Amino acid sequence: MRTDKLAYLWLQEIPEGFFSLIGRNKSDKNHYQFQSVELKEASFRIDGVFVPQTDDLTYFVEVQFQRDSTFYARLFAQIFLYLKQFGGCRWRAVVIYPDRNTEQTSLVGYEEMLQTGLIQRVYLDELPSLKQLDAEVGIFKLIVEPETTAIKEAKSLVERAPEHLDFVERVIFYKFKNLSRKEILKMLSIREEFEEELKKTRAYQEILEEGRQEGKLRAVAFLRELGVSDEVIAERLELPLDEVKKVQSK
Repeated sequence: MRTDKLAYLWLQEIPEGFFSLIGRNKSDKNHYQFQSVELKEASFRIDGVFVPQTDDLTYFVEVQFQRDSTFYARLFAQIFLYLKQFGGCRWRAVVIYPDRNTEQTSLVGYEEMLQTGLIQRVYLDELPSLKQLDAEVGIFKLIVEPETTAIKEAKSLVERAPEHLDFVERVIFYKFKNLSRKEILKMLSIREEFEEELKKTRAYQEILEEGRQEGKLRAVAFLRELGVSDEVIAERLELPLDEVKKVQSK
């Protein structure tokens, strides 16, 4: 999975992480709609746009993991083309880099724009340690975590935010490209450990004791939120897997 795909999934699935990253309340995600916008008149696509549902700022988000000497030219072209197509609005742009070395070296012609406060640049390697960050931000920073500590940090993040287990696994799969999925899961062993611990909880046991079919189906969404896979839910609740998959999460 490419970094840009991971970035898009993070913005789409964990928007509270983005708002925490830029210094806003995580709950602000509830007032925004995330979009990936393709602009007419040019083959431009903005990584992500958070469009406010109230009178607030529009956020243009770009995740740049490769050096591009024309990046800022493209970024500002995209922003002003968006404003032309969709109308004027109050806006900010957030650019996320893995480190400062990835940013284009020549800023001639863009210094003034970068100093206005309209552009917020984030360098992942300069953020605090994963333990000091909100889990939703730490999950994204995990992308640049050294392989020697990535597994340990991944397990810690899952303990803090088990609902994001699937995304943590995606990041680990991305980082260890030379290993097979089976090798990674064996090394990671996050899901198995988490599910074993979950089985010991009172809530889990109460759900298992619920005999009525309706009660079991209501439990599916709850167990999903705790990070349990549909396969394990079907097995433990003694339900057909296709019936479990039909249940809509909250």
